[in-house]
Amino acid sequence: MSVTNTENLKSRIIKEFEEEFSFLKDKFEIMDLLGDNSPMDYDTIEYLALPSAEHNIVWHPGVYVFIGNGCLYRVGVSMRNSRFRVMQHLEAHTAKNGHCIWDIDKFDDKSILLFNVKNKEDRHWLLALEAYFETRFNPLIKAGRIG
Repeated sequence: MSVTNTENLKSRIIKEFEEEFSFLKDKFEIMDLLGDNSPMDYDTIEYLALPSAEHNIVWHPGVYVFIGNGCLYRVGVSMRNSRFRVMQHLEAHTAKNGHCIWDIDKFDDKSILLFNVKNKEDRHWLLALEAYFETRFNPLIKAGRIG
């Protein structure tokens, strides 16, 4: 089985997160909303429960990352519910400079990663993580907060 460009980018993002934020990486849970080749549709994402029933924090505050065809499309943060914010981007068809969030749906290798805090009291770290990803990986659709 070959490793796709998206798998390489996902691994690189996670590795760099674990290195840069090593002192607090245990405060986070990393989840892929499109794991196991899940379809990119509202119902799949809205009702997804990850990583397990007893530890379902998919709705916690977090940083989200849209990836497709080995490219980082969008990085963002939600201080309340990262999955809900992902849904808002999908509904709004977030786009900029000729790129749209929905572009990744046409690729076989697509991913929506969440870096959610396990404890909501740790949400202040999310702004640093979003800024790090935004500057380090230069997404196609910029958030605008970084400048």
